[in-house]
Amino acid sequence: MRSILRKASITVLILFYLFTLSQSALGQDKTIVINERFYGKNLNNIFRTLAVNYKLELDYPADLFPSSIHKGTSFVNTELNKCLEELLNPDQYNFKIVGRRVIIRPVGIDINYQPPGKTKPGTYRDFTITGQVKDSKSGETLPYAQIIIDSTLNGTISNMDGYFTLFNVPIDTASLLVRYVGYESNLIRLNPDMNFKEMLIHLNPSTTQIGEVMITGRQEELMRISNRTNLVSIAPSKIAELPSIGEKDIFRTFQLLPGISGSQESSSGLFVRGGTPDQNLVLYDGFTVYHVDHLFGMFSAFNADAIKDVKLSKGGYESKYGGRLSSVMEITGKDGNEKGFDAGGNIGLISANAFMEIPLAGKGSILLSGRRSFQSSLYTKIFDQFQNNTATQPTPMPTGRQMNRFMGEATPNSYFYDLNGKITFKPTSDDIFSLSFYNGQDILDNSSDFNFSKGGMSISGGRTDLSDWGNWGSSLKWSKHWSEKLYTNTLGSFSNYFSTRNMTSESSFMRSDQGGTRNMGIFENNDLYDYSIKQSTEWKTGKNNQVEFGFQGSYYLVDYLYTRNDTISIQDRTNDGFLTALYLQDRLKLFDRLTITPGLRTSWYNKTKEVYWEPRFNANLSVTDKIKLKGSWGIYHQFTNRIIRDDLESGSRDFWLLADGETIPVGKSMHYIAGLSWENRDLLLGVDAFYKTLDGLTEYTLQYVPAYREINYDEFFYEGSGDVQGVEFLAQKKRGDYSGWLSYTYQTVEHQFDVFGPDPFPASHDVSHEFKTINTYKYRDWTFSAVWIYGTGKPYTAPLGAYELILPDGSTKDYVTVGDKNSFRLPDYHRLDLSAQYKINLGGLGIGTLGITLFNVYNRKNVWYKQYEVIEGELLETDVTLLGFTPNISFSINLK
Repeated sequence: MRSILRKASITVLILFYLFTLSQSALGQDKTIVINERFYGKNLNNIFRTLAVNYKLELDYPADLFPSSIHKGTSFVNTELNKCLEELLNPDQYNFKIVGRRVIIRPVGIDINYQPPGKTKPGTYRDFTITGQVKDSKSGETLPYAQIIIDSTLNGTISNMDGYFTLFNVPIDTASLLVRYVGYESNLIRLNPDMNFKEMLIHLNPSTTQIGEVMITGRQEELMRISNRTNLVSIAPSKIAELPSIGEKDIFRTFQLLPGISGSQESSSGLFVRGGTPDQNLVLYDGFTVYHVDHLFGMFSAFNADAIKDVKLSKGGYESKYGGRLSSVMEITGKDGNEKGFDAGGNIGLISANAFMEIPLAGKGSILLSGRRSFQSSLYTKIFDQFQNNTATQPTPMPTGRQMNRFMGEATPNSYFYDLNGKITFKPTSDDIFSLSFYNGQDILDNSSDFNFSKGGMSISGGRTDLSDWGNWGSSLKWSKHWSEKLYTNTLGSFSNYFSTRNMTSESSFMRSDQGGTRNMGIFENNDLYDYSIKQSTEWKTGKNNQVEFGFQGSYYLVDYLYTRNDTISIQDRTNDGFLTALYLQDRLKLFDRLTITPGLRTSWYNKTKEVYWEPRFNANLSVTDKIKLKGSWGIYHQFTNRIIRDDLESGSRDFWLLADGETIPVGKSMHYIAGLSWENRDLLLGVDAFYKTLDGLTEYTLQYVPAYREINYDEFFYEGSGDVQGVEFLAQKKRGDYSGWLSYTYQTVEHQFDVFGPDPFPASHDVSHEFKTINTYKYRDWTFSAVWIYGTGKPYTAPLGAYELILPDGSTKDYVTVGDKNSFRLPDYHRLDLSAQYKINLGGLGIGTLGITLFNVYNRKNVWYKQYEVIEGELLETDVTLLGFTPNISFSINLK
């Protein structure tokens, strides 16, 4: 770890030293140079863009310019005064530049003249602004928007309901810069006639317009790295710009970020900095979602059209979150359009979805959305690729899914769907009540009947092959904005993860007037119920301090049943448990440049009757306006665990159980994270180094079950530990017609289980090197994207040989000798995806988008896993590959 950090530190110092020198050189020239293109904008919009992008202070009457569209122009390395000369007709306007202040007056009016107002400018000094940030079109509140006093370090972030409080505003003529991922930044010039106690700030969605009305040079980024440690946001409205195999997919988009594996093609779950998907806390409107994918992991279980905001903390997260070892993803569902009825839909080669938004007479809104797959040729291709091994981590052995060759052929019936609903009611401007609902489910029926006769023997019966898995969830929330300093959020939630797999067969056989009945196969059922209540409070004691505290109480009920051949009960568990937690943290700003967030979370778990202390600490230092240092440390525990069951006969599967401190330990992790970034208006360069320990890992394997003796299947839970260390680099072009990023991640993920030997081994999801490049280019109504991913091969366990054993009853059984755990690696993974989108003006009907995606363009045969089969005493190896070249086409419409 020391060598990694040392190399990373040297690299970072060299990189940022060079950029600091370049910026110092550039800073010697104080001339303001403009590089912009403007089409389809009026002069007010043009000057607002210039003010935001070049930190200008504008001084002109609000009604000075007409609302008509400007003829359009472009500026390349043009000085500000030349730019103004071209924009402003000298017969109509005069202007004057004083530093970064631009004064504009109509011809005939003295350039220094100040228009009269109801209130004299400068009436309010060193005052406080409270308000809300909203979408200008729908009225949706915008959570976690950034509000900054322009050209200062004084700023704040809106909370989950869009409320904000900004202290120590120096004067009532200052300018506020407001930013939100996926929206156009807005520079707001204050004036003393504004209502500073209930200020409403509206932002426009950043979208490319239709036809000749084109906006370029000011596109907001798809991804934004927060000033807070390890926090990243993605705009749900913009992820459709990237290539996708079937659906615009939030989780697949996050897999393109540094530190998150993008080569895990068989899972839409997030492997964040060496963690596994079950170690991520996924919250949707406050309730926990335990299962996050569809179609064997190919797609995430969330409909992007129902989501307003999503942010991910990649580690070192704050004290208000708990119960997971790796990361936190917080998803905020759309409230719906408060200003008018809205509807739309999308259809592709995999599924169709639709949404509807209904206003409630200015007091709230209703949102309904749904998505369902259909068995198209593309769906069938993906299904056929995955159905023969639905394993979480495929086993390299013959499995129970290699059904008896006497079984009849069946035509599988498979589909997935998800539903979202949300009712938001706002009785006052300070109260918000919301009821949210979610259901996502996959259903597979591959059952069949069979009838076979040969050589005087007849066999008949039926095979049941049913799988059903998914998640229900709901929450009821009351948010209260008590004052400019106090905000509370109270939430009750319910979540249910369910998974049922019935792979049994009943056969009757007859031979020489003798017959019988045989029942074979497995049945597995897993149900997890989560009932929770949470309360959180934000108390802003002043400009530089915000105290946050709250509590959580959860009741869990988990059932797990696993049987074989109707007679062998391998697991039959019903467990319940209570978890209560309190947290306190203080976000403290020191010297205007340093923000620290010490915190403490303490939990009591009735299954172990222990108290778990979890201290946390985050720090962010603005070395300059462009260079920032960040670091975090914390202790984390996990009480609900997904266990991997390694089973030669039925394949590796996962199931959820509660920790009990004995058979299944409480998981524990400690995070150490440090990072450095350089950022200006257009570019972001960053590097993060991370290290974390893992204790209380659990695996369940039936590889070592003895053949003949009384078996206690609880013996085969094994406890292990691990550690993760790595470094990640990011270079992002944030704005403009061309945008995107490059990322590189180096990491090692090692686990140690005594059952596999005394030495640590690479974890099954370990990808040592991963490089990703994401590119997006906008031209008029077109958006073109290209994504390339490269990752070194994942580890796997290979068999060393096979032998045949004669059992006491005279029958024979093939056995395989297994090598060291994960001592081999698959070939390297890489693929190129391309996509194009075209926006279509449908007149009075609305706006349509036609998209095409080419997945795995050069048809790389990436190996998913290796399959082994014993035939006549010989061990045969087969590479099972992932999807090859796959095209997809989609069409969406947003009704007016």
